[in-house]
Amino acid sequence: MNEIFEGQDLELIRSIAKVANANGYYIYLIGGIVRDLLIGNPINDIDVIVVGDALNLITLLKDKFMFKVIKTQPELKTARLQFRDNFEIDFASTRKEVYGAKKGIPIITQLGCPIKDDIVRRDFTINSLAISLNSNDFGRILDFVHGMKDIEQGVLRVLHDNSFNDDPTRIIRAFKFHHRLNFKIEEHTQELIEKYLNNRNYSEIASPMRIKKEFYEVFNLNSVSVMEDFVNKGIYKVLTDKINNIDFNRLKELIIEYNIVENVPLVYFLALFFRHENYNLIRQFNLTKQEIKIIQDLKFAEELEGKLSELEIYQQYSMRSKESLLLELLIKNNNNIRRYLDGLDDVKIQITGDDLLMMGIPQSKSYSDIFDRVLEEKIKGNLPDKSSELRFVRMLIVNNEV
Repeated sequence: MNEIFEGQDLELIRSIAKVANANGYYIYLIGGIVRDLLIGNPINDIDVIVVGDALNLITLLKDKFMFKVIKTQPELKTARLQFRDNFEIDFASTRKEVYGAKKGIPIITQLGCPIKDDIVRRDFTINSLAISLNSNDFGRILDFVHGMKDIEQGVLRVLHDNSFNDDPTRIIRAFKFHHRLNFKIEEHTQELIEKYLNNRNYSEIASPMRIKKEFYEVFNLNSVSVMEDFVNKGIYKVLTDKINNIDFNRLKELIIEYNIVENVPLVYFLALFFRHENYNLIRQFNLTKQEIKIIQDLKFAEELEGKLSELEIYQQYSMRSKESLLLELLIKNNNNIRRYLDGLDDVKIQITGDDLLMMGIPQSKSYSDIFDRVLEEKIKGNLPDKSSELRFVRMLIVNNEV
């Protein structure tokens, strides 16, 4: 435990456990943090499971500790607390679940169940370990499913044969952990994956938001070999069997060349899945405003015929997101987009309507013509700064061209 936490953090966790134990609660580290501790990976998230009602325990903690409640899910009895900068803990109540008609969406049958019942509902044995934080056995590892052995052998194994039928997103998670941890998928688990994918029923899509989250975590690796393996192993079939034929080496080159940083997972996702047959699926993914903008730019793209001037190219593409232009360049190899991205996308005029008013030009449709004239000269490299833009407008006034 000393390897995970600094002294003050460890003391805080011990103090939380004392309050919990004194009020009849038992608490444990659970899941990924235990796995990463045993593997020797960096610790990112601290997940604490509470045998009982976690929200009631948090109410008791308010009398003893200073913290900020970042997020709560009352229906699941979970909360994230921030005790100080860069030190947050997720508290969750133990629960039993069954899977009903909707794939990937469990039905909770009991909150506050024994710790073993919570552990056996999880995805893989390596994520089903717990460490006691309680005073009487602090630091003891609970292993009901032989997760320690699978960690030692570097193996990914599901807990039961119906695991992927219950929650198909576990297939994506298996693929993710295989590449992230360099763990081998156990033979029977691999057979279950292949059986599910080869007999996929697309009448119902399992939890689009969870599929999006897992896909994004895979695509965020920004790896050509991972993406090629993703296609070769058919992991995309969790969502649909309709995908685009993509040169991932070329896509990676474009991402680097045009410095795409923020929306890398979305770029990979759209490169692979953006096609007419999948549009209704994509709409279910609870997209952000930025993601919607990129998709709309791509969906409503119009390819102009013939050779365009640099001003026409700028006017055509300057309002579109760089991500959508990159994807269109990948798919169509549009030379006009290449010309825009290679020199025009950073061009911005600095003068405003207020500047024109101060120069005595009344507001009118001529403003648009003036801005186009300024923009055209700026594209040519003749107006490097705002002062030169203002001088150019004054010249237009003197020559009665305004």
